[in-house]
Amino acid sequence: MYKNRSLITNWDSLRLVLAIDRHGGVSGAARFLGVTHATVSRRLARAEDDAGLVFFERLPAGLRLTEAGKAVLSHANKIEPELDALERYLISQEQELSGPLRVTIPPLMMTDAVSLDIAEFANAHPEVELDFVGDNNLLNLHQREADVAIRVTHKPPDTLWGRKITDQHAGFYAQSQWLTSNPLGHGDLSGDIPLISFNSWKTPVPKLLSRLCPNVRVVARCDDMVTAIQLVSAGLGITRMPRILGDGLDGVTRVSALRWERYFPIWLLTHPDLRKAPRVEAFMQHISLGFSKRRDSYYISNIEPA
Repeated sequence: MYKNRSLITNWDSLRLVLAIDRHGGVSGAARFLGVTHATVSRRLARAEDDAGLVFFERLPAGLRLTEAGKAVLSHANKIEPELDALERYLISQEQELSGPLRVTIPPLMMTDAVSLDIAEFANAHPEVELDFVGDNNLLNLHQREADVAIRVTHKPPDTLWGRKITDQHAGFYAQSQWLTSNPLGHGDLSGDIPLISFNSWKTPVPKLLSRLCPNVRVVARCDDMVTAIQLVSAGLGITRMPRILGDGLDGVTRVSALRWERYFPIWLLTHPDLRKAPRVEAFMQHISLGFSKRRDSYYISNIEPA
């Protein structure tokens, strides 16, 4: 029996139910909220105890919404956009360069140079509380999952505001020792070429390799760049990766016999309502300037067209 109105007035409890449902359970919600599994479990138990209702059944396979939980989730989804809009408006009206700022960035993009840019910003603005989410997916900036997103994409959502901060080129890379002893390293494209492919590629073998290398073969497929980099470093084969990653790897060399290719540009994005918020605007300007100074690390401006 519902025994307390605290659930209705405590938006944190509703957000907790939303987070658990959206992120696949307690562990996912904990990662998103930046707390421990035990903390989420404790908060959920307290919210259920305060309300006198059970929102999730505890099953061996995980949590399942109860009827009460489904009702809470349904109404929370309706309330959330209005509260998020209000919060964005209040943030945009702030005059001080301070407060929490949540930034989502693909983990592999957090290079030494980008980390230094962020450190410079943090030292210059100590009142801004930075919170980073390492994620390759574009979190929902409308639902305040992040305030600023650094993303690698050809086409960011039309509902977000921002700018392309640099184009990118990609090349094929291999373990340096392997490349030295392989004919490919000396410009011979006719020999056996082991390829580490990606499941996200339109075809297992990119068009460039299909056209130039008659004996290319797929030796492994990956879902993420981290795994591909490890396999390349181990000498399993070659793969395509953005210049900023490949050129920065120890013991890995670009296959110069294969030309550079266009890669996904890097974008800096936020919600339109937040673009003039002092902490958002200052952070985006600072990061954008850093990328602009290093553009030659990502993009080759004088490359000949294919």
